[in-house]
Amino acid sequence: MLGRRLASHLDMRFADSDKAIEDIAGLTISDIFDIAGDAKFREMEERVIAELVADGPLILATGGGAICRAATAEILLEKSLIVWLQATPETLIARIGKTATRPLLVGDEPLEKLRQLSFDRQQHYQKAHIHLDTDGMNADKALQTLIDALDSFMPVK
Repeated sequence: MLGRRLASHLDMRFADSDKAIEDIAGLTISDIFDIAGDAKFREMEERVIAELVADGPLILATGGGAICRAATAEILLEKSLIVWLQATPETLIARIGKTATRPLLVGDEPLEKLRQLSFDRQQHYQKAHIHLDTDGMNADKALQTLIDALDSFMPVK
């Protein structure tokens, strides 16, 4: 949601890598995980992200695990400015709402699973160029904070 709002504000193209994967595969992310597994999904994700960033400037929303695959992280680090939208697992689970469409959170205790994912992915998220703590922020405040962070990060031309 924040990525789409930022793209609109900056008059840039927006893409969501998960949505692009679903469109290409003709399946939901959950179905891809069920049929082909995590490894195949990550291969598809890498390919789609490479294609999206090669198509020129855009705001790209990725799934939380995208940066955890070395090849995908390399693409993102070379071709983009990565923003980590930090939040506690409790905040994230509240924002996610229904976890049925999140293959890694399906089943019992999705909050515990999210806590473990957050812990496991922390080292990968640290690679992001900008770390933005969005806990306690509404959408408008998060957007303005992100714009301010981008403005102070980007060199003046």
